[in-house]
Amino acid sequence: MPAGDGNRVWFPEMIEMLRSQWNESMTFPRLIELCASIDEMFQQRRPTGPSLPPGFRCPKCGRIVTSESFGRHRISVRATVLTLGRFGIVSPAVTKKIEKEWAKYRTQNGLNLYGILRSCACFGVKSATKRFTPNPIE
Repeated sequence: MPAGDGNRVWFPEMIEMLRSQWNESMTFPRLIELCASIDEMFQQRRPTGPSLPPGFRCPKCGRIVTSESFGRHRISVRATVLTLGRFGIVSPAVTKKIEKEWAKYRTQNGLNLYGILRSCACFGVKSATKRFTPNPIE
């Protein structure tokens, strides 16, 4: 890994993915999927440190999860929204509007920062597998 990349969060290929896949009519479930893809790309770029302790299976949703204190940095939905403005993909006004709408959507649907359902028994622990994407509310 080149010098300085250990502290970098938004790598050029992640920004390019965000630029190419973002559109203003994107639904929040689709934005959560995009964030998961970007986070997966981020996790692959990060240097591997000490191996994490074994995880456990959530009795409610069946995902394999690990303890929050042992997890690695992740890309949240809000971080992705703010990055849209930071890199000029959308205007600051649109960024603020999406950020407010995300906060409202998150509260209404009981989601955490990463788009994971809070009512799930594994809420508050990091997933060792793909994150859950809720069905859109119609």
